[in-house]
Parts: sequence; structure tokens; C-alpha cells
Amino acid sequence: MLGLVGCQSQAPAPVGPPVIRIGPGVLRGDAKRLGINLSGQTFYDSGQMLRNLTFRNPGFEGETWQTILHCKGVTATSCTDENPYAVWKDGFLEGGTFAVISGKAAGAGGQVLRSAAAAGDRGATVQFGNAVAGLAAGDFVLVRVAKPGGAEAGYWTDLQGGARVGTEYKDLAAGSPGRQALRVEAAGAGQTAGVSSYFDSFAGRSFVQLRGRYTLSFRAKALAGRPSVGVRVQRLDTVHGLHVFLDKQVGLSEKWQDFRYEFAGAEDGSAVGTVGLTFTFAGTAALLDDVSLVEAAGPGNPTAFRDAVVEALRTLKPGVLRYMDNGTDFGSSLDNLLAVPGARVRAGASTQETLHEEVPLGLHEFLVLCAAVGADPWFTMPAGTSPEEAVHLAEYLGGDAGTVYGAKRVALGQRAAWTTVFRKIHLELGNEQWNARSFAGATINDPTAYGQRADAVYRAPPPGVFDLILGSWATVPWWTEQEMRSAGAESTVAVAPYLFSEFNDARAIEAVYGPMFAEPEMVNGRAGGYMAETARKVKASGKGLAVYETNLGTMSGTATQGDLDRTVPSLGAGLAVVDHMLLMLRELGVTTQCLFALPEYQNGFTSTNGAKETVPLWGAVVDMGGASNGRRPQYLAMELANEAILPTMLATTVDGAPLTWNQGLSTNGKVQLAGAHLLQSFAFADGDRRSLIVLNLSREKAITVGFTGGPEGEVEESVLAGPDITAGNEAGERVAIRRRKIQRFEGAGYSLPAHSMTVLRWRVGRR
Repeated sequence: MLGLVGCQSQAPAPVGPPVIRIGPGVLRGDAKRLGINLSGQTFYDSGQMLRNLTFRNPGFEGETWQTILHCKGVTATSCTDENPYAVWKDGFLEGGTFAVISGKAAGAGGQVLRSAAAAGDRGATVQFGNAVAGLAAGDFVLVRVAKPGGAEAGYWTDLQGGARVGTEYKDLAAGSPGRQALRVEAAGAGQTAGVSSYFDSFAGRSFVQLRGRYTLSFRAKALAGRPSVGVRVQRLDTVHGLHVFLDKQVGLSEKWQDFRYEFAGAEDGSAVGTVGLTFTFAGTAALLDDVSLVEAAGPGNPTAFRDAVVEALRTLKPGVLRYMDNGTDFGSSLDNLLAVPGARVRAGASTQETLHEEVPLGLHEFLVLCAAVGADPWFTMPAGTSPEEAVHLAEYLGGDAGTVYGAKRVALGQRAAWTTVFRKIHLELGNEQWNARSFAGATINDPTAYGQRADAVYRAPPPGVFDLILGSWATVPWWTEQEMRSAGAESTVAVAPYLFSEFNDARAIEAVYGPMFAEPEMVNGRAGGYMAETARKVKASGKGLAVYETNLGTMSGTATQGDLDRTVPSLGAGLAVVDHMLLMLRELGVTTQCLFALPEYQNGFTSTNGAKETVPLWGAVVDMGGASNGRRPQYLAMELANEAILPTMLATTVDGAPLTWNQGLSTNGKVQLAGAHLLQSFAFADGDRRSLIVLNLSREKAITVGFTGGPEGEVEESVLAGPDITAGNEAGERVAIRRRKIQRFEGAGYSLPAHSMTVLRWRVGRR
């Protein structure tokens, strides 16, 4: 069990306090606030971000599939994928198209004649309708196939007495943006059909409290039998009992009608249990389409996202916001990502699933959110994006209304080009392309092939406002080197340097937080550290280095559930992560960095003991507008850092005997570092404004310091601290930012609490 006290092997205290010297040297003039990943939408936890709470398939649309196969075996007319665990059945890809995207045959394509399921040690096989000259083992083939139907996907159905649901393709409402509707056949005697959309369904915890005004909208038409449908919105509250927000029996006609009902919610944070929107058809055959249950937007929220999400981002003030929809957009086309929600189809990519039930977040909605919260956008394009689609994307982002895709942007409500709204638009081809294990079917998992494909795609968008990004492998600098050798059009290489990946030893505070605090300095600030080595190689190529994701990466080990719950969302974890990001800025010049992620309440932990455990990762929030509106220490540390980061980063030094400890080789992440520093300082300037961030990484003791070069006069002090290093905010606020104004700051004898982050802000020349 994690102890409450521990020991650290640190140097004896120097005579007199250390002095933090600020400037006058300038490290860089282009510092940028830390960014964050938006992650993906869910229907059950902190990922419920959209104002439309029935977002999964609002238009009852069909499905599209876009998968990248890595040919382990080939003939002139076939490709057999490398993944022997694919779950597709025979014929899954029939009727689709293929395009070779690497090797000597790149550019070849045609129709898919048939496809066969994986068997034995071979993966799925696609049979082409034409021969492909030069196709070789190791090449990548992109396969696309449309799969209409499945209108009920994303909904739960309860069918009694022989009732059925299906897809209607022809009889659609005038004005409906989609191509399908749900057909319900329950007109027979004793037949009923329930069609439900559920949300906020995480057991024992609420992430969305219904407060304020909500609007339910849908379209419906009677076909036969009793011309009516029951509509109910209710919470199956496990604390207070069933609560009904809306209950209507709605009359239908033989013509399509639009229905709209408003109701109010006044939940106080104590409600727990699934919320369901249910349509009940009893003795009725009918059509249903374009369903939404939308939270009213508060003043100043022009986005498709809930007020609580916008508020969380505005408080965090990210410099960049990254769109990577956790697999929901990986199989999408640009046109689908620009479609309105009611016309957007479900998009699959993985060879490990045969049904994808959610529509992806829209690119337009994402950009509106970025503009509303003052963040530059980072759009992770699907890995299957073609050079032609890249041309269309650049036109949508920067073209005028006379262009095809500029006109699409205007039609969506944005007349000014997005290139005039943002200082920089970051474009990345694919997410984590090296990681075929996690993203089977959505990767070009060969550095040379990926670099070549990215180069072809990036020849389309003009440079300048577009930052064209190669995603690479943080812990394997060789991979990055191979990608860059085969590319050239990119401006930036991005990696994901996670911390504390393996958690085995929780016997004492020092065993946990010693290596956790030493690792950022080991990988960023010392020769041989993998991030330092990657930065050296990227800099030598003339490219920039960015971080697409970072956080703790605690996903395996022997730690118990209690160890994980105390450590991963702790104050100490927040300090380690922000130290890591600030060191990458100071030591490596990485100005564009994104924490992973805003939502995601918990994920699985691979226990080598065989236990079934979860880990409270990756979300920076506990919830947004839920039971607690809680913020994890990673969020608070980043919030505080972003308040301090100004465009000019100043040099800082610590005079006096160094405060260090020697970190022996740990079983937690295999960290080893001699002379790890207990104090880390980061200073910034903009005109007469100054700010200083100081981290005290001592696990036990406050440290008294002095200053040279500031602060002075009236100083705004903000301190992130908690009652102990393991404190977190999962069950209530124990870690918080304490703020005060000091009218006449005295620099000598200033005390930094143990395991804390302090930000001081002032203006020069004002006393």
C-alpha cells in the first residue's frame, strides 16, 4: 500500500536559501500556451461533450468503411492483410473500391471483386477486379466500401409480438439532410416497438446533470395502425427513483411532420442513473428520423458543445486544441466530416469490428469550438485521406465562397476563411501510425511508407498558415529518422512522450514519486534521453518538433486498484506532467504540445497479476457539468501554467548549492538519474508583464528561496497544493489553486510548499 511518508536520497541542504535568478537572457520568443486533445464523444462518461445528447446516429444513417490493409501476401489480383485476428466475415468488403497507396504500384486501384475472412495465420484477403502490376508484400492498400442500412445502429430496441425495425430509403421527409429513416413495423395485434437512446449511463456516477432548458426534436410519419407514438425522457435514478422530464402521446399523420417539445431540468448534482429517450410504437407502423435532444446554449456559446465543456476549455485557455476522435473518424472522408449531423454516416476503419454505431464529431463544429475558446486547431486527418481530399481541405479552410469547398464552409455558417481566424492550423495525417496494435486498419505502420504517403498528401495544402505534421514514435528516434528521410513536405514532426508507463512498486512515497519526478528531466534534459535525442535529429533536419499527446501513461504493472486510484489522478501526477511539458518547452523548444485529454474518466489497466483493474486516465476533468464538475490535478497544473506562459521565455538559473537527489533504477518505468533537481523554474515576459513558475518537487519539505530579477511590487500569487502528494479530486476538491495578491512582495525568504507549483505574476517598474 502506498505510504504517507517516505525518504529521498537528496543532497544536504546548502548554507542559506537558493536564489532563483530571472533573465536577462531570452530562450525563445515564440512560447505558446499548453494545448489539449479533445478526444472522442461517448454516451456514458465525461466524453458527453455535445449539446445534442442523442448524438450517436441522429439521422438514422448508414455506414461507410475505410480501412488500410498491410499486405503480408500478394498476387497480381489480391492482398492478404497482416492481421490474423480480423473479425470480418467473408464478403465484408465486396462492392467496394481499392487504391494502392505505397510501393511501386502506388496509384493503382479499381473495384473489390470479393473478400475473405481471416483464417489461420493469415489476415483478411481482398480480391481485386483487375490485376495490379508491381504490387509487393509490405505495400499498403486502402479499401473503401459503403454499407447503407442499419438505421437502428446507435439505438437500443425492444421488440415485442413480432414487431420489427428496418431502414427506409425512399420515403424521406422534405428538408431532411440524410438518405435514410428508421422504419418501425408494429401495427399487428399485440405488437410494440421501443426505440431508445440512452446516455449518462456510467454505473454509480453522473457526468451530465440536466439543468436548464432542453429541446426534443424529431420527424415522424404514420404508415398503418394506430397513428401515434409515445415519447418519454426520464432518468432511471438509482438514488431518488424514477424521474420523468417529458411524457407525451404524439399523434401522427400520413404526411411527414416535424415535432418539437421543450422541458426544463433542475437536477442538483445528486441524481445518478441512466437517462433515456424512448419512442414507443404500439399497434403502429411509422417512420422516424432526425432525432435530437439538445441542451440550450448559454450566452456566449456559439458552439455545438455543452456550456460546461466550453467553460472548462475557456478556463484552461489551451494554446492548441487537437481533434482526434478516438477512432470514430478514422474511417471517414472529408465530405462526411463536413456533413451536418443528420446526414453524417457512421464511419468504421478497424479490422476488429464489423459495426460502428457512432457518427464522428464534425470538422466544422470543431473549428467553431476552437475559435470560441481561443485555441489554434490541430486536425488529425483520417490516415486514408488522399492528395485530392487534401486539396479540398485546404480550399475549405482558406478558399473563398467562389470555390466548391469554400462554398461548403459558407453554407455551414462561416463566411471568413478559417485561415484568417487562426494564427496557425495544424494538419496531421493519421493518428499514431506506428501503433497498428491499437488501431488495426487505420495505420500505415511503416515509417518509409508513411513518410512517402504524407509527402504526397502534403504537396497539396500551401505552406504558411498550415503546419503540416508527421506523427511519429516518441521512444523510437530511429522511426522518426526514417519517416523524415522519406518525406520532405512536412514542417513538423510530432511525438507522444508519456510518463510512468509501468507501475509496480507502491511501498512508499519515494518509490512512486521519486521516479515520476525524475523522468521528465531524464528524457528531456539529459544527453541520451529519448526526447532529447529526437529533438536533436528533428532540429538537424530543419523541422519543428511538437507533442501530439502526453500525460501519465500508466497502463500496466502489478499495482493494485488502490495504488492506481491514489497515484494516477494525484497532485504529484499533475506536477510531474506539467514539469514534463515545461521542460520540453525550455530544454527542447517544443512550443506546440497537447495533453491527452480533456475527457475520459477511466481506462483499462493491464495487470501482470491477472487482476481486472481500471485506471483513472486520461481525462483532465472528472466531469463537466456532472455531479462534481471536478478538475484533476493535471488540469489545474495546466490551467496555472497557461496563466503564466507569455510569448517570450526568459532564462532562469538557481544560484547556490544545488538541491538534488539521486534516483536509483526504479521498477516503476525503469527511471534512473543522478542529480535530479528538486527545483524547476520557468520565466516569461511580454512587454512590462512578467511571470515565474516554480515547482518544488520535494516529496517532504518546503524550500525557502530568494529571487534576483523579480518579482517586485504588487504580485499575484497562485499556488497549486494539497494536503499531501497523493491528494486528488475524484471524490471532492482536495487539490486547488490558492490565489492572493501581495501588495509589497518581499523576495527574500519566500517559502515554496512541499510538492507544489507556484506562479508569481507582476509588472516591471511598478512598486
